[in-house]
Amino acid sequence: MRSFYRGQSTVLPENSPMLPGSARRRLNKFLIFAPVVLSLYLFFAGDSGIFQLVMREQQIAALKGEIATIRQQNAGLEREVKLLENNLGEIERIARERYGMVYPNESIYMVYPNPPTALEAP
Repeated sequence: MRSFYRGQSTVLPENSPMLPGSARRRLNKFLIFAPVVLSLYLFFAGDSGIFQLVMREQQIAALKGEIATIRQQNAGLEREVKLLENNLGEIERIARERYGMVYPNESIYMVYPNPPTALEAP
């Protein structure tokens, strides 16, 4: 193997640590492109890549909307609790409508907006 240094040619032994020109060029290309490829991978596809960040931003926005909805429901339930704590008439109305409760010696009449239709016999 020959090595040129300042215009002089020297013969290197076979087990020399210096690489021939083509292998050195391949190594240089690898050393240049490997960090670039690794950086691009980490930027786009890694755990903290741009796509992951965009997906997490979308999740955060969806969760914020869900939190706002739940807070509105919670406020409505708090109003209902305050109403039930202070208003006996509301408690009676709910007991009659939801649970069908009546006073002793009281009759219930069900009034439907449309008359029931007769079932056809086979």
